[in-house]
Amino acid sequence: MTEGVARIHVSVPYALREFTRGEDLVDVEAETLAQAIAGLASRYPGLGYRILDDQGRLRRYVNAYVNDDPVSHMDPHDVRLRRGDTVTILPSVAGG
Repeated sequence: MTEGVARIHVSVPYALREFTRGEDLVDVEAETLAQAIAGLASRYPGLGYRILDDQGRLRRYVNAYVNDDPVSHMDPHDVRLRRGDTVTILPSVAGG
């Protein structure tokens, strides 16, 4: 059963906030993770460039979570969202 378009929250980590004008939590309307990410990238093109590849998919080094559950391994079109969900986008950090 689908609930339709829902207002959800996207948590933006500190390292990416320069692309959201300092916003750490951005609200978007979406039914799926794919729509949420596309809406975020449309609103903040600089952020979109850093998290999406040329085909509009999350880059390999970007992890996505819905309510703290990892969903990066799933097709973002299949990840359904509900009103009040929080999507977190985290780039992987490499060290050495």
